[in-house]
Amino acid sequence: MYIDELIELFGTASGRFPALGTDSAKEELRRAVEGRRYDLQDEALIEAILKQDSRDLIDSFTEAYASLLDGNESRYADSDEALKEAIRIYIASLEHMINYYHTSLIGKHFSST
Repeated sequence: MYIDELIELFGTASGRFPALGTDSAKEELRRAVEGRRYDLQDEALIEAILKQDSRDLIDSFTEAYASLLDGNESRYADSDEALKEAIRIYIASLEHMINYYHTSLIGKHFSST
């Protein structure tokens, strides 16, 4: 199921940030993703992203989260607030990619007619 793959990818993406690699962080991410209630089309796009563009998702998350920390990792990285923000950034990065895929599909549809 795509949720397990997203959690595994989050573990890879958060490798630079040890506080995000805990089991509680993964469970928090699971609850957040399940709470989004993606429709079947979005689920299919998520699976495509995981197969084709997982590196882009990792890079997007890592850049955004690192800029949030901005050298304050020791003070901020272990807090619950940092975990919630990391999950928010990860899901936002995923949803940006879903939107990109939607836009690309629509664009291809109209350019072929």
